[in-house]
Parts: sequence; structure tokens; C-alpha cells
Amino acid sequence: MPFPYRRILCPVDFDDNSIFALETAAAIAREHDGTVFALHVVPMFIPPTGMPVYVDLYKGQEQTARERLHQIARNHLAGLKYDLMTHIGEPGASILQVQRKVAADVIVMATHGRRGFSRFLLGSVAENIVREAACPVLTVRYEAGTATKVGAWMTHNPVTASPDEVLSSVEEKMHAGGFRCVPIIKENGAPIGIVTDRDIRSHHEKLAETTASQAMSEGLLTVTTDAEITDAARILRERKIGALPVVEDGKLIGVVTITDVLHALAGDDRSPIK
Repeated sequence: MPFPYRRILCPVDFDDNSIFALETAAAIAREHDGTVFALHVVPMFIPPTGMPVYVDLYKGQEQTARERLHQIARNHLAGLKYDLMTHIGEPGASILQVQRKVAADVIVMATHGRRGFSRFLLGSVAENIVREAACPVLTVRYEAGTATKVGAWMTHNPVTASPDEVLSSVEEKMHAGGFRCVPIIKENGAPIGIVTDRDIRSHHEKLAETTASQAMSEGLLTVTTDAEITDAARILRERKIGALPVVEDGKLIGVVTITDVLHALAGDDRSPIK
């Protein structure tokens, strides 16, 4: 499937591993105006011949799962387009079936689970999904107690602009570096705002007349290098923004973007060289 991915399927259990995967799916959807399909599978085990299948038991589990999905969506998918789905059956086959049904562009799923549905995403089931899925599969790894810090993933010493710099100059910097945003800083290095590619498009008729301070996004939020990457991801999601300035002693030292967060949440072995 061609990038960007706009139809994102994310199998969801109710532990930290799959919530971490859902954060990744949400970040992809926010970056590309996509839709998240959050799926919970209630595993059904077929007993030996002659033994009854207690369908009502599975139906009760499915209803409980549906209620929990709604709560998770309110907490983690606010402001996004999403569809909540439940399924009863064998987990691997169910994921592949739903992928075909919703024509998902990518599957984002947790690995290294310790309980519940996550344990089904290990070994042969995960390998089968990777092998059989008609779309890319992104596996997300999360280990409690070793959460990555923002400082390991941020872009150091980013290109900046001054408050009185015109947007035509800011746009040139974006194009030259392939950036989607440029922090605006004072002479003392303190960040006061960000100009995004969206701001540039909003003022496309007056780029040579509009200054960065007139166009920059207000209500600037920042993080520090020792902030958890998951906290940065939540801020980006909740505020619907694409980047956060990283500050130290009140001065800008870096920027962490949605792309940086995706690298971290996907479990890359090391941060990108920047």
C-alpha cells in the first residue's frame, strides 16, 4: 500500500503494550488525516467434538470489551476519526479478516505482551500476520521501566526563525531542509512559537508581508529532554500538533516531532542520527 497510511488497523488488548500500539496508530492517523480501526478479539477456543460451545459466555466478554474500547477511545483517540470493532474467533485469522474487510493500509500491533490478547501476538500468530497480511505490518514494542526519553529522539539544534522574519523566508527554510515546522525564538534563544506548513498555506497570498510572529501558533507547549516520549506523544495527540520545542534553562535546544515519536514507539534500536 502506498504511503501515507490513512486506514490504520490496531488490535487492542487492555494492557500497556496494546495501548502503546494504539498511541502509535493515533500518531500516524493524526499526521495523515487517517482513520484508526481499533479491534479487540475475544479468543474462541473450539472444544473437542461433542462438548458444547458456550456462546453466551463469549458474547458477554464481547460486550464488556466493547464498553472498554469506548472508554479507551475517549482517552486516546479524541479528535480523530475512528471505528471501534470487536470480533470473536481465533486472533490471527480475525485480524487478517478485519484487515481485508476495512481495506486497512497498515496494521499496527503490539508485541512482547505478557497477558491477554497480547500473548497471541507472539510466535507463529505474529509471523502469520506479517506473512499473510495484504498490507504493511508495524510491530510496536513497549517494556515498562525502560521508556525512551525525548532527548534520545529529538532533532538537536533545529533551524529557527526570528519573530520579525517574513514567511517567505521561513518557507524557504522549510523547503531547503524538508521541515514541516520552524520554531520562532527570541534573541536570547527562548522559544515563543512555531510556524507550521499549515500556517504557511494559510498566508500563501501574503508570505512576503506577514511576519512569523503574526502567523505562528499561539499557546506554545514545550517539553524537556528527560520527558518520557509517551508523554510527548500524548501532548501531540491531544493538542493536534506536529512538533514540540525541547527546552533547557528556558532556551531552545531541540524539537521532537510526530515522526520522532513514531520511531521511538516502533521500538527502533536507537534514535535517528541528527
